[in-house]
Amino acid sequence: MAAAAAAAAAAASAGAGGGPAPGGPGVGGSGPGPGPAASASPLSVSRRKDGGPAGKFWESPETVAQLDAARAWLAKHCKKSVQADAPTNKTLAGLVMQLLQFQEDAFGKHVANPAFTKFPAKCFMDFKAGGTLCHILGAAYKYKNEQGWRRFDLQNPSRMDRNVEMFMNIEKTLVQNNCLSRPIIYLVPDIELKLANKLKDIVKRHQGTLTDDKSKATHHVYPIPTSLDEEEWLRPVMKKDKQALVHWGYYPDSYDTWVHAGDIEAEAEEPPIPEKPWKVHAKWILDTDIFNEWMNEEDYEVDENKKPVSFSRST
Repeated sequence: MAAAAAAAAAAASAGAGGGPAPGGPGVGGSGPGPGPAASASPLSVSRRKDGGPAGKFWESPETVAQLDAARAWLAKHCKKSVQADAPTNKTLAGLVMQLLQFQEDAFGKHVANPAFTKFPAKCFMDFKAGGTLCHILGAAYKYKNEQGWRRFDLQNPSRMDRNVEMFMNIEKTLVQNNCLSRPIIYLVPDIELKLANKLKDIVKRHQGTLTDDKSKATHHVYPIPTSLDEEEWLRPVMKKDKQALVHWGYYPDSYDTWVHAGDIEAEAEEPPIPEKPWKVHAKWILDTDIFNEWMNEEDYEVDENKKPVSFSRST
């Protein structure tokens, strides 16, 4: 999951900080759970300022080549929607960047009362034929065709409502094709009542499901530990050539950043397969509401004693 997450993160993330933003090739999203963290000086590695697209990543020849499977899949399965103006790999890369930028502009952290919860970054990093990205692009082209648009225009304020509707159609398509699932959450009884009610409201607002049956939950949520690390920290998710993708603690995967590998000492490792259901503390839900994006569980994991899972993190 980490790898996929990382990639995702990459996708929506690495755009701003350093190197080939989600630009390194990638897959990323949540990084390795307990695993080595990188040591980096605050000056050499800086966190991205938002969760928009990583231009260097999506414009890189390697990424454009990876979109070949998506282009072929669209030509076969969405023929009616793309036949009038068959997209090239480069066109698809540009469209993904537009979608990611619109998602950040219309539903990002700075937006009050966003109409929509952002798609996880990893959705845009699933390049395989028939994968999540194919369904995102297919639904977008279908909507464009139905609207009679000559081209996508996600930066036009007058088209805001239609573009939001397009994202809602994309969401329906992803759910129908089992490409997008929302968490089923069990709140442990010892969470204070006022906080529990706030958490319930947040979960419902972001299309999660609450359950009183522990066995049916994908996530068990515990009280926030009293000893949380306040310092900014990161961990490497993947390395590619001279670039490394790093995930920032308590930031969504869309903020993952490509940096120079030489600035990161620790090696990226595959995360252990997490025990299901996830055991996380309540800040996971609170931060989801702040960023309007389901957060990376690995940052919020607690053990059987309700203590934070310790990462070897870099600060």
